[in-house]
Amino acid sequence: MPGDLMDSVFGDIKTKKDKGLRSETLSKETLSDETLRLEGINIKLLNEAIQNTNSKRKMIGVWSPLIAASMWYLKSTIPRYSISDAARAWIEAGLEKEYPELVKKVKEEMEH
Repeated sequence: MPGDLMDSVFGDIKTKKDKGLRSETLSKETLSDETLRLEGINIKLLNEAIQNTNSKRKMIGVWSPLIAASMWYLKSTIPRYSISDAARAWIEAGLEKEYPELVKKVKEEMEH
């Protein structure tokens, strides 16, 4: 059952939540316009965040009945539709729009 699988996945994500990289650490309030200036990005914190995502399987979980219903409908009606690929593309586009300097710097640091 798709619902049971989703509950299992999100339950697993909640139990493996990383204590060192909390959502408030990288919240919009924390990453103000002044902080996001390329010169103002804390490279040590950025590298720790990148290292954490590369060293362990880190997933972002978002729950919204609107999103879930819409995406499961699309998956049922469009052959080979990938919920994960669509979600990744939309979230990346949103991050690039809201935090272009941060996304640019993350890409640069991940290439090293």
